[in-house]
Amino acid sequence: MADLTATTPLALLAQTYGAHHLALAPQGPITALAPFETKGLPAPGRAVAHAGGVTLWAGHGLWLATGTPPAITPQTDATDAWVVARLSGPAPDAVLARLVPVDLRPLHFAPGHVVRTLLGHVAVLIHRPEGAPEVLEIWLPRSVAAHALGDLAEAMRGLAAR
Repeated sequence: MADLTATTPLALLAQTYGAHHLALAPQGPITALAPFETKGLPAPGRAVAHAGGVTLWAGHGLWLATGTPPAITPQTDATDAWVVARLSGPAPDAVLARLVPVDLRPLHFAPGHVVRTLLGHVAVLIHRPEGAPEVLEIWLPRSVAAHALGDLAEAMRGLAAR
C-alpha cells in the first residue's frame, strides 16, 4: 500500500521579495457560523479575538471562526474550504494596492478590520490582525488559492523592483 503523507496546502508558498514576506498562516480548524441571532459576533467589517483564535465577519449573515468557535449554532466545518496567507513587511497595503480596489492603509483599515473584496478576479477576505500593524491576512478559497497567490507574488516582485 502507498505511504500517504499529509501535507499542508501550498506548502511551498513562502516567498520573500524586497522587504515583504508571504507565507501560509498557521491554520487550525475554521468554522463557518450562520446564526439566526448575531448577538456577541463582530459587526460587519470587524474581527474579534477570542481564546485560541479569532472570529471574522465574512459577509451577509456569515462569520468564520478559528480555534474554538463561539457557542453559536448552526456551525459548519470550513477548514478545507479556506487558505489563510500572511503578507508581512513595512507596507503590505502597498503590495495589495496593485490588486484590490480598497484602501488598506492603516489610517483607513485599522487592526481588527476585515473587508470582503476582490484580489484580481478572486473574492477574498482581508484582515489586519490586532497587535500586528505590518501584517495583513488574506483568506482565500482553497480552490483558487494558487492562482491568487501567484498574482500576489507578482505584485510583491513589482514593488520590490521599484
